[in-house]
Amino acid sequence: MIKCAIHPDIEAIGACCNCGRFVCPECKVNLQDKIYCTSCVTERLDKGYWPGKNSAVYNSSGAGAGSFVPPEVKGWNWGGFLLTWIWGIGNNVWIALISLLGFIPWIGWLINLTMRIILGIKGSEWAWQNKKWDSIDHFKRTQRTWMWWGVGVIVLEVLLAVSIVVLIISLIAIASTVGGYPDWWRKMPWW
Repeated sequence: MIKCAIHPDIEAIGACCNCGRFVCPECKVNLQDKIYCTSCVTERLDKGYWPGKNSAVYNSSGAGAGSFVPPEVKGWNWGGFLLTWIWGIGNNVWIALISLLGFIPWIGWLINLTMRIILGIKGSEWAWQNKKWDSIDHFKRTQRTWMWWGVGVIVLEVLLAVSIVVLIISLIAIASTVGGYPDWWRKMPWW
């Protein structure tokens, strides 16, 4: 049984076509149907051995968990943070559906908050690995669009909440100045 050169306790699944080191699933990077180790990919990209960063060689998007994630893609993902499961469906990040457990009484809010933070931190990498993108620029434009939709949804939620509070306060003020509360108001569950 051959072991990974970087992780000696894990079984290797192949060898880097550049340096020949054996790699495990965590170290393996698939580019153009060839296996590379992460250090060779990073070194070759840093030295400019491969064409531009928007080329098909560099674009390993949609290849799954073992695919190389360019540094330009990494970073906080506001779309994943704000839109959770909706963003997850649109980007093939199915783990985002865990945020739907936010409806569970008492602990749901904690599950939802945790998933929001995780999607904010890891969302860009997962979206890159799980969906095929035309280029890094295409990926960034799409994620920026998700961010603005998320901001729009949050603004609408706040406006709706403020409108409901203003409506309730207005009804109470009208009822108290008219000379009492109407019968339908007294039948409400809070009386």
